Amino acid sequence: MKTVVAFLSRAHGINVLEELIKSHDYKVLKVFTHKFKTKSEDPSRSIREDFNDFLNICNRNKIELEPIDSKSTLINCPQCDFIVEVSWRYLIDENISNRAKNPAFGIHRGKLPDYAGTEPIKWALKNNDTEIILSAHLLGGKIDAGKVITEFSHPINYDLNISFEENIQRLRNEIIPLFSKIAFESMKLLEK
Repeated sequence: MKTVVAFLSRAHGINVLEELIKSHDYKVLKVFTHKFKTKSEDPSRSIREDFNDFLNICNRNKIELEPIDSKSTLINCPQCDFIVEVSWRYLIDENISNRAKNPAFGIHRGKLPDYAGTEPIKWALKNNDTEIILSAHLLGGKIDAGKVITEFSHPINYDLNISFEENIQRLRNEIIPLFSKIAFESMKLLEK
């Protein structure tokens, strides 16, 4: 059984965590997540809606959970076979990613390098793309800048009966199940 340390947030991070737990091939050793909203989301930095979901899932499955809400927090990452990152706010230092036997990777909900950074779905819609590309990439010295490992696509099918923002949210929800699929595919491709 291969071991995994996961840096996860949001619903697509929960999807990856739940599918890893169900798998007979992987064991999650530790999960890092964000407890508080960013200052740009909420100046008072209230607790994220998904934090209690992560807490409950990890408690139920006896997985260590550590919230990280500052770049300066020291991260105690155990040795593992894989490190996977989904919707992580901060650059994961090379000293941490080197704790994995196989290359550490992240999953981004946009085509890389075209839509690196925030709001990739919004940019894909603004550019009249016909599909959303999820990119799995190696972690490196810059956020969303590592070599792309694999990609999964999902049709946009823009719905004229709802607003632009509602289309973004609809697409975010539709692609959630793809995150675990691309995570498993990436681990197969990267396994030494």
